[in-house]
Amino acid sequence: MAFRSGSAVAVAGAVAVLGTVAGTTASAASAVSAAPAVTAASCYASSGNLYCGNKVNASIWKSPRYDTPTGNPVEIVDTLRSGFSYFQCYTIGQSHGGGNSIWYRTYGDDHGAWGYVPAVDVWTPQDPFPGVAFC
Repeated sequence: MAFRSGSAVAVAGAVAVLGTVAGTTASAASAVSAAPAVTAASCYASSGNLYCGNKVNASIWKSPRYDTPTGNPVEIVDTLRSGFSYFQCYTIGQSHGGGNSIWYRTYGDDHGAWGYVPAVDVWTPQDPFPGVAFC
């Protein structure tokens, strides 16, 4: 679920010179960065909960895995629409593209359903994030 507080997250921008070709200079001022707008530095833990940037439109899974041991898919129960969210705790589940098997428990923006987001979709500098409770 989106973190709905009065505090704002500051995002810094940068302008880079890409290069000079035949006496002209190209600027990255109008380029879109592939990096997330909310950085890992804006993640924090409080009372065992995590508040952190995440992939916009990230799927929330019913359990901390993509499929069951028999190969059946696990249900997607909701979606995180925002880019900064609340996560109640973490658990260990199926390995994912983030190179680990940490999943964070949260609730969705569409239906308020509880479920799990793989750590690859949460912009933490390490998993599990220090100070976050184990589910």
